[in-house]
Amino acid sequence: MLKTVSAIKARQNLGQVMNEIYLKDDEYIVERSGKPMVAIIPIEKYLSMTGKRKEFFNLYDSLQQTADTSSPIDEDLAEALAAARK
Repeated sequence: MLKTVSAIKARQNLGQVMNEIYLKDDEYIVERSGKPMVAIIPIEKYLSMTGKRKEFFNLYDSLQQTADTSSPIDEDLAEALAAARK
């Protein structure tokens, strides 16, 4: 469950907040002066998110390396554009 707490309350009740996050899978948004500043989430969710982010960038890098910079489609488009401009 997503909960919102002030920075002062989070600091005063850090042990309780940690227990609720760890035991109940709650998530907290910590606010200062009514402005959301940080989120506190279970470690499993954090590790999952960072793992998926790393997988995405690894896939992106491999696609970038295997991409052909000049393709027949690019040449066809250039020809079509040149013909249209005539």
